[in-house]
Amino acid sequence: MNSKFQPVASIPMPKLLLAGLLAIMPLYAFSERPNILWIDIDDQSPWYNVYGDRTVSTPNLDALAKEGVVFERVYVASPICAPSRSAMITGVYPIRTGTHDMRAGRVPEYQIRLPEEIITVPEIMRRAGYETYNAHKDDYNFTYDRRDLYSFGNPSHPYSPGSRDDEARRSAGKKDGGKGASKKQLIEMGLTAEKADEMLAQLDKDTGKGTVNYKGLRGTGSWRDVKEGPFFGQMSIPGGKSVKSINEQLRSLGLEPVDPADVRVPAQYPDIPQVRQHIADHYNSIQRTDHKVGELVQQFKDEGLWGNTVFILYSDHGSDLPRSKGYVYKEGLHVPFIIAAPGMDIIEPGRRGDLVNQMDISATTLALAGIEPPDFMDAKDIFAKDYYREYVYSSSDRWGNVIDRARSVMGERFHYVRNFKLDRPLFNWGAYEMVAKTRDPDGMATSLMAMRRMADAGELKGAQMAPYTQRVAEELYDLKNDPDEVNNLAGDPAYEQQLTKMRKALLSWIADTDDKGQYPRSKGAMQEIYDRFPPDWLQSPEFRK
Repeated sequence: MNSKFQPVASIPMPKLLLAGLLAIMPLYAFSERPNILWIDIDDQSPWYNVYGDRTVSTPNLDALAKEGVVFERVYVASPICAPSRSAMITGVYPIRTGTHDMRAGRVPEYQIRLPEEIITVPEIMRRAGYETYNAHKDDYNFTYDRRDLYSFGNPSHPYSPGSRDDEARRSAGKKDGGKGASKKQLIEMGLTAEKADEMLAQLDKDTGKGTVNYKGLRGTGSWRDVKEGPFFGQMSIPGGKSVKSINEQLRSLGLEPVDPADVRVPAQYPDIPQVRQHIADHYNSIQRTDHKVGELVQQFKDEGLWGNTVFILYSDHGSDLPRSKGYVYKEGLHVPFIIAAPGMDIIEPGRRGDLVNQMDISATTLALAGIEPPDFMDAKDIFAKDYYREYVYSSSDRWGNVIDRARSVMGERFHYVRNFKLDRPLFNWGAYEMVAKTRDPDGMATSLMAMRRMADAGELKGAQMAPYTQRVAEELYDLKNDPDEVNNLAGDPAYEQQLTKMRKALLSWIADTDDKGQYPRSKGAMQEIYDRFPPDWLQSPEFRK
């Protein structure tokens, strides 16, 4: 990788203009090491123009992509928020660190501690002289003091959920009467209104149990707060969430929402209005994302940072369509991933079609900063001359109120899935479906409940019905001929050799990582779930023991 950096001051311009900029530009704009900014897009699939999808226009994403590299085949280590983010920030597989369950270790009775040798990316960057901040949610599944990771923008209580909640309770009590979360926040986390009221009432009664903060810490700040630099920043741009009023949002920006009649319905879903609307909403979220990216780019240009900042844009997992988020199918694992370094010659713009694990963002970030990625990382520097992955490995385990264990091996052409929990269906009344059941019991508005009612009535067949029926242990898909993954080849003798090869690769990965998902959850881990969700939400067999 070419490590030459072009300081902003070396760009030719009139002397008076240059003098004016020198007077107002921060010192970090002239660093020989680049600023690095992670742009986080929640819950979004790569349905962009630069990925070949022309359903909606994405001019700002296209323009950013032209300044860097578009990675076409990037898959996440886990298709759900917290395990995926834990992998990105450490560069280590969640099943190796024990951070594989969704939002686990968030109570005093159950804390997850990283091995001593594992140090997070922002900590390593700070030690190398970078100023660091995260103006978004952390959502890390391990115990930490946020001040170790981030130079500024930390909340008054900087400790991860559950680790020092007594202090948080006292601090919160002085500010807002002791409530660590609002009813709206708790409902958004998947709790019923009744359960939210119950938890808030309990907090009012008992000052010794700490705060309710399942989502974890959230920071503030921006590049404008950096004093010396260079900086490593993390920020968020709206993605696939919060689409209830997306059409109105787009029209207020002068953008026209896509019509549900104009979208393609993948073969794994029934072609019904609720599914079409869900897909259209996701496309419209991408239009919103594109607009926000344009605003961000203009800010950096206006503030003189366009020539010394590396932008890494990604999503933590795919869309929230029913078989996407939380599941190890291609649609849940495949994410947008663009690295742009405008005005610098450290990367060569273009496209890459090789397999990439999204957690490679960690090692790549360090390498771009001139830091050797540590040996403990499973992540690799994408721009290293010897970069290569034969497979991308992924895992899914507990998501909210549902316990599962599935593993994925993504290859150049074939995708292998291993299901370990055959005593439960794929769609096992998870939090999203339980909320939909409460708000839309007849399935008139939501894709989740519309499909559930069709399944109950026997109106779904094949891959559309599969999530509601007896699961099979192994799945194998030919991505070239079956991109929607609806034709399972695992039982076809013609593919036995391919199946055996990928099965062996998975078993080797499980052994290498000492896959923590293979072991029973501790009493504390189970109690965390019992305390978080109503009894009728707990359908997995483990809750009946």
